[in-house]
Amino acid sequence: MPIFTTVESKTTAGKCFHAAVFVLLSLGAVTMLYPLLLLVSGSFRSELDENELGLVPRYFYDGDALYRKFLEYKYEQRVGDLNAAHLSRDYSFAQAAPPSAGSETAARDLRAFVLEADLPAHWQALGGSSGLLTIPRNLRELRGRVRARFDGDVTAYARDTGTAVGSWTQLTMPPPEWLSTRYDYTPNALHGEYTRLLREAPPAQRRLVSLSGMFLTQVVFPRYGSLERLNETLGLDLGSYGEFRLPQRVPSEEQAAFREAWVAFVSRELNPSFVVLEGVPAEDYQGFLATRYGGDIAALNREWGSDFAAFAGVLLPDGDYLSGAARRDYGEFLLAVGPEHWLLTGPEYAWTDWLRKKYGTPEALSREYDGVYPNFEYAWLPQSGLEALYVREHAGALRWQFATRNFVNVIDAIAFEGRVLRNTVIFCALSVLAAVLVNPLAAYALSRFRLPGGYKVLFLMMAVMAFPPMVTTIPVFLMLQKLSLMNTFAGLLLPTVANGYLIFLLKGFFDSLPRELYEAAQLEGASEARMFFTITMALSKPILAVVALSAFNAAYTLFLFAIIVAPEQEMWLLPVWLYQYRETVSSGGVYASVLLAAIPPLLVFIFAQKIILRGIVVPTEK
Repeated sequence: MPIFTTVESKTTAGKCFHAAVFVLLSLGAVTMLYPLLLLVSGSFRSELDENELGLVPRYFYDGDALYRKFLEYKYEQRVGDLNAAHLSRDYSFAQAAPPSAGSETAARDLRAFVLEADLPAHWQALGGSSGLLTIPRNLRELRGRVRARFDGDVTAYARDTGTAVGSWTQLTMPPPEWLSTRYDYTPNALHGEYTRLLREAPPAQRRLVSLSGMFLTQVVFPRYGSLERLNETLGLDLGSYGEFRLPQRVPSEEQAAFREAWVAFVSRELNPSFVVLEGVPAEDYQGFLATRYGGDIAALNREWGSDFAAFAGVLLPDGDYLSGAARRDYGEFLLAVGPEHWLLTGPEYAWTDWLRKKYGTPEALSREYDGVYPNFEYAWLPQSGLEALYVREHAGALRWQFATRNFVNVIDAIAFEGRVLRNTVIFCALSVLAAVLVNPLAAYALSRFRLPGGYKVLFLMMAVMAFPPMVTTIPVFLMLQKLSLMNTFAGLLLPTVANGYLIFLLKGFFDSLPRELYEAAQLEGASEARMFFTITMALSKPILAVVALSAFNAAYTLFLFAIIVAPEQEMWLLPVWLYQYRETVSSGGVYASVLLAAIPPLLVFIFAQKIILRGIVVPTEK
């Protein structure tokens, strides 16, 4: 009975009432829609902005936010590397500010310098090639290349590189710390593909090593703490950390404190590969090595892994990367000759030489860069300017990359773990097939033959549903263990085939079918199997759709029972894999995985909704 009659609903009171109901229903819809929109919005985020609650991520429309997003990607959530590259002291990527408006000439010059100078591999690193929780694009590309190189055989890769990698999702490339004297590596297939990918990357995605930045982050910040104390202790006059330049040669005796800090840093912290010698003949180095190895060139070759015929064939290092015993011996020779002969080498000093060659005088440089440069050393590597320029030029592509990377990471992870998708498809297909065969057979027997005690059997089936699944899991687990069905599809499928509720639902539907059809079929000599498939199943398509959907949902969302009965990784289903995946990614990755996992049930409902509604409505009408 309606609250208002047709006439009353047209009055002011009736219209206000209907409007109020409409508003309340709309608010109810919003309360359901808002959490979903937050979930979708969260899937576009990373560690940088995962705590923001806006429905639209800021980097979608804010250029500064997009710039910080790119920095997080390039420097792989390592704010210390950002500070070293920018000569800054930020405590998070959220504090990183785009460079102030200035000439783009410097940024374009840096891009040309990186492309033209053919920088050594140990002078640069590939941005976005490792990740903590959010897997960046370059790391995905690196994994794909290594995987293709070994034809997808992760065991062959582990054997070739001597690493304990059991899955391609475990493959990662820690950022090389080229400047550190404690860093070393053994060349292998991973480093080879990494170097090739580095050479192909655009200059803005390469991280140029910075000796000045390393001095700031490892010496100045922990030892002096503030800019004022740095100026006072080392006798400098800096207006900001961005003005600091590590001298290429040892400071003079007049700057005793700075000289002491410079020598300590170069001799203890800096990789000797970034130090060359001036005014020292190669014969001195050869004599040093001959003395060290007792004149036995074979001993040197064993230590270095080289094949020199004599000590006269060993040349002074000229900026090449040194490793192992060769680095150790050269480092000791540096200490022997003294700091007056040391000359630092690296991208920042090569950049100064490149500018001097291009512009000739500081005055010409100042005109082109719209600034005041008393010397070429003052023109620092404008990495922040190059990054800002790259973000402006590729804003659309970067927004798309950052918005989709969590989804791409989920798809890649599932592709690498191919068994998960295969197991889920097989189990869901078997569950649906078994459900539409076993449950109708049981319901047909109870409905067709009117067995004595049939309702007691049906009541027993329904009574089992009153117990929580956790109660029956333990005895089922013990039974499957005794039958050796653990970690098998049979162990997952058999305990879930028969469902008391579905049998009850099917029996009620079968009871409503005309009995005359069966009598006529019997007169024609039809068997029970013929009547079951030709009459019962043919007339029960709507309710069978409901049974199939229920079986699919139960199989697709099976988690607790699956993780107990099939704990081995080779038998993981999608819900079990999602639980493990959430432990290795950020919240954005979790949201993306949930959204992607919800697509199959949504598609099933969309394409089968008419049949499902018929299955719900028809039994009620009958």
